[in-house]
Amino acid sequence: MASWSSNSLSGSYGMNSLWRAAAASVVCMAIAVVASTATASGAAAEECVGAFIRSSIVGEGNRVKLGLKGGTAACGSPSVQKIANKPQPYFTYELSCSTDRQSATEGLCSTTPCPEFGRFFAFRTVHRPDGSSAPAGFSCVSLEEAVATPGVTLAQVFAAVRRVKLPGGEIGVEPEVRGLANLQSYFWVKGAEQAPVDLQVGGSTVHAEFRVVEYRWSFGGGEPLVTEGPGGPGLESEVRTTFARRGFYRVGVTVMWVAEAYLDGRRVGEVDALVSRAQTTYPVAELRTVLTG
Repeated sequence: MASWSSNSLSGSYGMNSLWRAAAASVVCMAIAVVASTATASGAAAEECVGAFIRSSIVGEGNRVKLGLKGGTAACGSPSVQKIANKPQPYFTYELSCSTDRQSATEGLCSTTPCPEFGRFFAFRTVHRPDGSSAPAGFSCVSLEEAVATPGVTLAQVFAAVRRVKLPGGEIGVEPEVRGLANLQSYFWVKGAEQAPVDLQVGGSTVHAEFRVVEYRWSFGGGEPLVTEGPGGPGLESEVRTTFARRGFYRVGVTVMWVAEAYLDGRRVGEVDALVSRAQTTYPVAELRTVLTG
């Protein structure tokens, strides 16, 4: 009767028979290990032919201990399976709604399914490894999630555009030197114009085109006025007001801008709520009637 356990063999055979049985076992187990290694390793076994089985047999009295150890020898390098790093398709986003929540309630954006704060309606485009692209539906995304191009988000693009310092312009007025209480004065702003700019963001070129959407006037305590145009010299100016009494009035205009942003020639969205300002102090005199005689 013989029993096996782990890497040892014990029994009551005669020593000669026992040694022959142990040797036969070494050969059989070596063949089994080599076959198993070849099956598991596949191509690695073909490249590394120095596989070996090392055995040891130790006898004492009527007991024998069998040890096996497998490994590889004379291999130039570990067997590593390389996986090809093939180009993968990716998505980019074009923001279609204003990031200003009030403006986003108008037009198309008033019906988009993006009610969560900080998430905006965007059309998605898939870009394939062969260079082709196609529309891929829409998504509600945050500026940080929306990819403008690999490695650049819309948040980075918008931040770069917002850093552009926009001109506030210079305020003109008639009567030029001073106004008269209870008579109309006419105002305009000139120089509030910005040419397109190109900005570098993450190795890509962001092209921004600016336009003014409205002018918000204040007249030092009088009624504020919002106009679509900048006004102009003379009685035809849409920017006009009447001061009730003499004094010095702080006249200011806040110019509201938006910018169309393009990245590497592709539109990515509209950057709104851009602001510039101009101010001036306007003296107003008062005419009084004096009776004499």
